[in-house]
Amino acid sequence: MYAIEDLQTFIQIAGRGGITAAARAQGISPATVSHRLAKLEKHLGVTLFHRSSRTVSLSVEGRAFHDRVERILDDLANAEMDIGSHGGALRGHLRVTMAPWILARFILPNLHGLRARHPELSFEFLAVDRYVNLVEERQDCAIRVGVLSDSSFISKKLTDNHRILCAAPSYLEHHSEPTSVHALVDHHCICLPWQTDWGLGGHMPRNQVMVSNSDSLTDAAAHGLGIVVKSRLAVMRELEAGELVEILPGSLPAAHAPISSLRAPNLKDSRKVDAFVAFVSQCFGR
Repeated sequence: MYAIEDLQTFIQIAGRGGITAAARAQGISPATVSHRLAKLEKHLGVTLFHRSSRTVSLSVEGRAFHDRVERILDDLANAEMDIGSHGGALRGHLRVTMAPWILARFILPNLHGLRARHPELSFEFLAVDRYVNLVEERQDCAIRVGVLSDSSFISKKLTDNHRILCAAPSYLEHHSEPTSVHALVDHHCICLPWQTDWGLGGHMPRNQVMVSNSDSLTDAAAHGLGIVVKSRLAVMRELEAGELVEILPGSLPAAHAPISSLRAPNLKDSRKVDAFVAFVSQCFGR
């Protein structure tokens, strides 16, 4: 029969991508890791990993077992913490998805504090601008920008935010600042693939440059390449430094874009998600 330590080692192998890395993370020998894995596979009667000379990857059976075991270990850790056996410290692995600018400007500069409080909690951030299905992409939590649609997922508003039109002073010096949305047709803009219509009744700049991510959008605007739609919180630094200026205030329809956390109902009692959501709220408060 296998033990909890064998399951923990299995999770480490999957997360670290190899026997040696898992051994290093747990402070044990590679031989011990291999022995624990072999014992687990023998008991289950399946191959959990496909092995090559350099890496290991989960098999179909290994993936299914991994998802269940990871949740069970998290529940066990939460149960231990609920009775005070670890003084409130959090353990486990947390997967969170969010826009790149939220991670870079709010989370990473403050993450050291959360890690200091919970050194046994590890993080995996999926920083993308696209929509991420939490269930299909196995994310514990999402930090979303914009008004959320009604769903069975649990959400919590973290801070207010609005989308604005902005451009660099250098751009406005060469093209003059538009005085109405009608004047935008004579301007240049930079946009993401899904931003080709700003909802201004067809008054869109004709000359468009499309980029694939929000960070490039900010950089292009700061370089004076055109007008952009951005979350105010995403460009606060540039606005305060005078690298970007807001134009046509209040002209964007549905500009309200609050930032919220989102998670599946079955995670409502997860202490690590609760702690992370509280941490993110504090980051925006700063």
